[in-house]
Amino acid sequence: MQVRGITVLTRKAIVTRRFGSDAWAGFFRDIASAHPAFLEPVTATSFVPLPAYLAFHDELVRRFFGDSGSGHADLGRESARWALTEGPFKDFMKKRTLRQFVMSFPKLWKMYFAGTTSRSQAAIDGNTIDFKVFGLPCSHPYLEQFIVGYMRELIELYCANPIAATRVGGSGVDYHYRLATAPIAPTSEVPESSTTMVLSDREMEVLQLVAQGKTNNEIGIVLGISGKTVQHHAARAYAKLGVPGRVGAAMWLAENGFIGRI
Repeated sequence: MQVRGITVLTRKAIVTRRFGSDAWAGFFRDIASAHPAFLEPVTATSFVPLPAYLAFHDELVRRFFGDSGSGHADLGRESARWALTEGPFKDFMKKRTLRQFVMSFPKLWKMYFAGTTSRSQAAIDGNTIDFKVFGLPCSHPYLEQFIVGYMRELIELYCANPIAATRVGGSGVDYHYRLATAPIAPTSEVPESSTTMVLSDREMEVLQLVAQGKTNNEIGIVLGISGKTVQHHAARAYAKLGVPGRVGAAMWLAENGFIGRI
């Protein structure tokens, strides 16, 4: 199985937008040094062997999307947003009824993957879309969690309804999800302390040192990591909190009573 290079360009667009071009360049250098397949020019129409691609994907999720378990699905959703609104597949969203749109899903599989007998299948019944995948070469979060996240976002881009995904069958290399319009959950008051749950312990450590005015290199020395890794942690934390940078992060820490905590 091979994965089309447009997926790598999609990741480049996402990482560069959120973390900067230096973050992408450093990440890609590390990947290329470990996996020779990435030493060749990766273009929209080239293909990357699946083992090398999965290593690339796993490291990208680890560095930029965290280890919470939802990173694969989150990246899938963001990849769909870019590919289908700004990227090469904008025309996929046009000139279709909902049924025609759903029935065209298997075409996406062939657009992204080659050298494989695996396939996808989709059918619609009322407010429910059955999405199935058959014959995967292995079981991996990219081939399930990422793809289902992508499909959820794809449907939400097409219609106004929130979409819920429920696994209803499969054995790992085959799976069956039911994608259905999701009722909006009633709102409830959220305890102030719950906002900190979005940050990992390392991200909180980095932000506290950022608030002290330390540079990335100085923070790296304190925590025993590289300055570039500090940059990645800080950028992820800024994105999670919705703040523009160091000043915004320091203000958030002060407003929530975290300045001075160790």
